[in-house]
Amino acid sequence: MRRRRSERQDEDYCPRAAQLVLVAMKLTLFRHILATYMHKALQRSGCFLRTGYWHTRERCCAEFPDDNFVNHLKVYKFASQFCVGKDVLDVGCGTGYGTSFLAASAKSVIGIDISRHALRYARRHYSDSNIQFRRIDAEHMELADQSFDVVISTENFEHLSNQRVNLSEMSRVLRDDGMLLLATPNHEMFIDIDNPYHTHELSYEELREMVREYYREYLIAENLLPPPTLEGHRLREARRAKGAQGIDITANPMLWERHVDATWACNTHSFFCFARLPVRISESEQAAPNCVRSKPSVDNL
Repeated sequence: MRRRRSERQDEDYCPRAAQLVLVAMKLTLFRHILATYMHKALQRSGCFLRTGYWHTRERCCAEFPDDNFVNHLKVYKFASQFCVGKDVLDVGCGTGYGTSFLAASAKSVIGIDISRHALRYARRHYSDSNIQFRRIDAEHMELADQSFDVVISTENFEHLSNQRVNLSEMSRVLRDDGMLLLATPNHEMFIDIDNPYHTHELSYEELREMVREYYREYLIAENLLPPPTLEGHRLREARRAKGAQGIDITANPMLWERHVDATWACNTHSFFCFARLPVRISESEQAAPNCVRSKPSVDNL
């Protein structure tokens, strides 16, 4: 009898011990999550008290060097090779870290954004003589026609309510021999992911049709990672079967006649769209509010 009781006690003890271990593990995980949250909250609060800028995950800031910041900075590192000695416009500059990076090689850089808080941070932290930060709506740029050699728009396009107007504005301020670099998320990578900050993530076909209205030549580089969902895979294979496929800039680092350094071309989730030879609107077309542009005859894809 004693042996049977002992065996029963042992049997009862094992699941209880496992339960206690599980509870301890959950408490440890909870404490870690809570400590991480409190650390981030204190860090953001301290930044706000010092600069007036409140950090969110959708924006990037050098004081918060998370994976999102690292990936965004790589785009600017890649783009800097096109900016040497040039007049550059950074559309959606945010806290200014990328604008500052471009300024190291550019003749001049103007960073524009709609957020007063982000621009306040940018002006306080990046004050090189060839940098300006201005509060300007990307859809209504108060900038002179044909005033930039390079226009950069990285991870900003998907936040705009009227993307077509923004493309028109970027083509207007770009010089005839200038180049646009537009980095924006590939819709195939974000199936079933609802980002409240994004108005619309473009498919390859949508981006192509929109860009060709405003530029005579363009190239679209595919993002490097495969879609994370079955539906994303299906969409990608379906468009490629129709011949709608961009270039692989890492395998063949050429843009038209120019060889490029693809070291930092780490566009994991986004298309890189390169466009040049902006289409000019005549004065009569500008006067007509509902005019439709004729598509340029040159298609580089």
